[in-house]
Amino acid sequence: MSEMNMTDAAVRSGRQIWPQPRLRVPAKLVTLIVAIALWQIISLANDHLHFYNAVLVPSPWRIVAAGFALAKTGELFVHMGASLLRVAAGMAVAIPLGAGLALLVTSSRKAEVVLDPIIELLRPVPSLALLPVFIVWFGIGETTKMVFIAYSAFFIIFVTTVEAIRNIEPILFQAAGSLGLNRAQTYFHVTFKAALPQIMVGVRLALATSWFLIVGAEFLAANEGLGFLINFSRVWFQIDKMMVGAVVIGLLGLASNYLLLLLEARLFAWRERRA
Repeated sequence: MSEMNMTDAAVRSGRQIWPQPRLRVPAKLVTLIVAIALWQIISLANDHLHFYNAVLVPSPWRIVAAGFALAKTGELFVHMGASLLRVAAGMAVAIPLGAGLALLVTSSRKAEVVLDPIIELLRPVPSLALLPVFIVWFGIGETTKMVFIAYSAFFIIFVTTVEAIRNIEPILFQAAGSLGLNRAQTYFHVTFKAALPQIMVGVRLALATSWFLIVGAEFLAANEGLGFLINFSRVWFQIDKMMVGAVVIGLLGLASNYLLLLLEARLFAWRERRA
């Protein structure tokens, strides 16, 4: 067996910290369908009993009808595409930046002394509090939204990557040293591969946060996007369209999370399963 394969085997044989994702989509889907059906039943009962304002809380059927109307004109897909591109662009910047700086901080004491205080100072500052500053700096174009998402997601990825690297068992580095791996080989075959499961967790958390924050960015500095759709519908008191925007964001977030879980299941099939 080659030195690289022996090292990969050592990484794979390390103690499992994170359980392998188990996707039980059908059972969860049934739960969701039951909740929506219950909501529709309550809405039908309200049509006769009038115990709440149906305009303020539209039924699932009204929300679906509004969604189909928006999709028919193509407006919904324009807003979806705009939000998807902004989130993807922000994550494309945040992932390499967060993981790269985490690797630098954990491998160099000087880098840690220089960078860690700055990052820890900025990390507690709410991202939405800095959005007006980003608008002043970059205008109301796409750059502002990309920077806003990247800034917000960066800290989650950075912290989870730092903790993942610091929790790698020392025996793995000892095995790499005994096999004669140089620093670059150790980074890739030990540090990166051993930390990757928790880095993926950080990516999923950062992606969920990005879907949450893109709405705020599109409220203030956009003329298209799901956040813009929600805000524009609020102005015209179109509650059903507001709910369409919120539901679509939830569905996009759910779909992206499950896609990453499927990727994790494929990448980390070697991980030890827990009952």
